[in-house]
Amino acid sequence: MVKKFSVQILLLFALLLPLSTMAVTAIFYQPQESDKQIAPQEWQSIFHLLKKKGFDTLVIQWTQYGDFLKSAENQTWLKERVDQAAAEKLQLIIGLSGDPEMFNRLKEPSAASEDYLMRLSRADLRLVENWKKNVAQDKIIGWYLPLEIDDRAWRDPQAFDILRKHLREEIQRIRMQSEELIYISSFFTGNMSPDDYSKMIASLHEITGLHIWIQDGAGTGKLNLSERALYLTPLTKCNAPIASGLIFEAFKQTQHDQTFAAEPLPPQLLAQRLKLRAPCQLDSAFFELRYLFEDSFKARN
Repeated sequence: MVKKFSVQILLLFALLLPLSTMAVTAIFYQPQESDKQIAPQEWQSIFHLLKKKGFDTLVIQWTQYGDFLKSAENQTWLKERVDQAAAEKLQLIIGLSGDPEMFNRLKEPSAASEDYLMRLSRADLRLVENWKKNVAQDKIIGWYLPLEIDDRAWRDPQAFDILRKHLREEIQRIRMQSEELIYISSFFTGNMSPDDYSKMIASLHEITGLHIWIQDGAGTGKLNLSERALYLTPLTKCNAPIASGLIFEAFKQTQHDQTFAAEPLPPQLLAQRLKLRAPCQLDSAFFELRYLFEDSFKARN
């Protein structure tokens, strides 16, 4: 009798867990001006096919990006895409304020970076307030900070202190407005040792409570498989994972150390990558939507 009662309690507890605590299978989408040329019916088909492919979550990488999305027309356009995704039963992780000049502005973080990061934070808070008003709360499971954490800009201890302080304070402000989880991503290119990189990610997670997704680096190709494993393995140990999930890069980068440019993977290789899942029931995210639906996007970019 006691055993049966215990099992019932455990099952009830599992049912009461918020959906956002479960591992997600997500796809990133970076809204771009040219995407507005895609017909609404085609967007509906894209989101419907995502569900059929096994995705349960759409991550909109940013909902503000330079001048794009500032106009009421563009905001309405993006809201319509969000509503279509939600109508196809996709959970939403809403990205906040992105900036095309972000990596240039943060090449050499210093005290001056604090003002820049504060401006991004203020924009983030306005976006959280806006999306909470305009999308049903049961559709949004989290917020995504477009500020990507790399292993070069933040390797200096003084720079890292700036980042850590900024993120801790921003998370506190967002949580005053919203209880949803907050996500951020990170990537490595061999500028820090695997051990130092793990310590950086662990410190940020411990201090901020952020859900940190690590980009696997397969698409950029700057490190080979064995080298990437040195960074990824310590972060995804099942007994004590540091990362909350992995981002599988579903593209091949064609330009390095310049403006980012990439191409879709061949269909067979893409199909293989889409079968990948993060170990230990961590989140699995894939980058990016346009590489899965090349025919819909290629004529517009």
